[in-house]
Amino acid sequence: MRNHLEALHTSSFLTSHFRRMHQPKAAKITPEKVIKILHAAGIKCVLMGTHALDTYRDQARATQDVDILVHKMEMPRTIRAIQDNYPKLTLRNTRRMTHFLDPSDGKGVIDVMRPNQALYKLVSRHSIAIGDTHRVPDLEMTLASKFVAMCAPNRAMDKQFLDAGDFINVVQHHRAGLDVSKLKYLAGRINQGYDTKVAKIIKDIDAGRMIQL
Repeated sequence: MRNHLEALHTSSFLTSHFRRMHQPKAAKITPEKVIKILHAAGIKCVLMGTHALDTYRDQARATQDVDILVHKMEMPRTIRAIQDNYPKLTLRNTRRMTHFLDPSDGKGVIDVMRPNQALYKLVSRHSIAIGDTHRVPDLEMTLASKFVAMCAPNRAMDKQFLDAGDFINVVQHHRAGLDVSKLKYLAGRINQGYDTKVAKIIKDIDAGRMIQL
């Protein structure tokens, strides 16, 4: 828990500093504030994306948006709570999630994920509690989530390589404690054939070979 909170603080600081320097009109969004809003509303969320992944990286890095996952029954209350606290953000719904966009540049700053896909349905069963405020995916679930992103056929190339860098960093930093069998199981549950593919990538990382996306 301490590693997560330290990483969260570092990531928030880096992102906030960047916005002050280069995006002074940007909305002041931090994962801590979003979590506090939802916790006050009695909503249990799982923090996803880079803010959660930073728990396992050797060094936290900045990220533009806050990604959260809630139970499908909590979606309306979650959206309402965020709107009440950030009334200037614009809203866009897709099949996969609800995006809250910063009107200053049109970029997403909060994404509320809909638990309607195999990946998100697995997260709640493979996550760890951070006190009583929120949860984060466990190590293998974090890697499975990142693996799905970096293999997505419609993912922008620069994002795929950033995802791959995150994946390699976490594997190398936690190799001794990584349950590869569990990672293969999760990847296979998400998409047929992903279990074989992720196992090959782990072997390539162990051998110091260039991975193939």
